[in-house]
Amino acid sequence: MTPKVTLTLISCIGLLFSSAFFLAPEFITLEQFPNAEGKGLEDLVTLRYAVASLIACIVVITFQLRNIDGINRQRSIMLGYAIGFSIVFATNLTLHLNSMISAIPPTIGTGIVVILSLYSFFNLKVTDANED
Repeated sequence: MTPKVTLTLISCIGLLFSSAFFLAPEFITLEQFPNAEGKGLEDLVTLRYAVASLIACIVVITFQLRNIDGINRQRSIMLGYAIGFSIVFATNLTLHLNSMISAIPPTIGTGIVVILSLYSFFNLKVTDANED
């Protein structure tokens, strides 16, 4: 799988999560925090909009990175995505396993991004001695 395809898939996954956060912030919040109510729920819904905008920002940057050439640059980007999303994956998994939040969809989503990034990273081969 090429880095361009991987980054396109990562963009699609991010767009899915960002759209869900924008379109159904209260539903998403109540799925993660079923006991939230009152002002706490309102604050969490507001925070969900902020998180949605951050995810959308990452989606736009990721989509633009698809066009970067050079094996070394692409490997650096893929490794960065693998490390970065591994941190998010581990955080979501830890919070979920400790019953602090219900985080099955984001754990699956970030896990897929880690797998795709690592797959692309390890499959990038230098095909030309002049490759950057």
